[in-house]
Amino acid sequence: MDDRLQAYREAAVRAVQYQLGYQLPDGGYIWDGYADDAFHKQAYSWALAGYVENAHRLLTWVRDHRLQADGRLAAYHSDVYKHSWFLQGAHRLARFDLTYPVMDFLLACQAPCGGLPHFEGDAYLRSLSTCCTGLSALYFGRLDVAQRCGHWASCVLEQQPDEGRFYYRTTRDGRLLTPDLAAADALHVDTGKPKQDYWEMGLPLQLMCKLQQATGLGTYLDYAKRLFEFTLRCHQDAFTFVGSGKSSLGAAWYYLCTGDVRARDAACAFGDFLVRTQYPEGGWRDEDEPDRLLIYIDHAAEFSIWLQEIAAILPAADARWAP
Repeated sequence: MDDRLQAYREAAVRAVQYQLGYQLPDGGYIWDGYADDAFHKQAYSWALAGYVENAHRLLTWVRDHRLQADGRLAAYHSDVYKHSWFLQGAHRLARFDLTYPVMDFLLACQAPCGGLPHFEGDAYLRSLSTCCTGLSALYFGRLDVAQRCGHWASCVLEQQPDEGRFYYRTTRDGRLLTPDLAAADALHVDTGKPKQDYWEMGLPLQLMCKLQQATGLGTYLDYAKRLFEFTLRCHQDAFTFVGSGKSSLGAAWYYLCTGDVRARDAACAFGDFLVRTQYPEGGWRDEDEPDRLLIYIDHAAEFSIWLQEIAAILPAADARWAP
């Protein structure tokens, strides 16, 4: 197992070094031909691998050139999910000059039912943005906000009408978008199909595990179990696809919380998949994705985080649940 986890760490470092090759002298991460809204994962990724100075240089550049007075990041078009990603990396490095204003923006986006839209003005609320923000709120010490996100996610679970599908959007008042309510807008994960949006269950799985750690309440683990069991019923690529990372980190946290070895195996399946499919320069791309630099870099940022987190969590969980 030690060799396996070391392979995860080495793949993560290669992915970080690949990203760093594109950081500009002023610390920024935007250049001609590259997206202007794709630096939200880098600080988290780089700091985990020990490149803290590079992360701080990037964050200082963001503060000086991209942070707006209302807490939004310029060019991010009020994308709640991406702002939450950014906040987590910056807050881990105590960059409160960035995270306090960004959190103000996120708080303003939370609906009374607890959910958040993907983009600020959207008509619907979504698991992706709600649960990512719930995790950000836990980093920020706002348990009340995180619990409202968790409540929304639990209501999503309770309203599911079909054991073979996971619907992941609601109206602004919390009603699940199913075909009966709004057929064209009823986005879902289908257990019978490959390459699904597994992150829509992965983020609430993470959030429920972390809420249980924060509160000690077993009901959160009950919801985590339901999310994990649903993912196990999905297509065989549920933990071996480029969209499986959030579920896989959720599985690692679930193993730490419960000792369920199936979750350990799921997290390792994803780590093995990443080691096996990493491109020599350090990035990743699924065969169905565009062959663009943005894809390789974005995956390198995110997947390096999952690899490092999984490699750190599993030994602690093994020690906890050793016979």
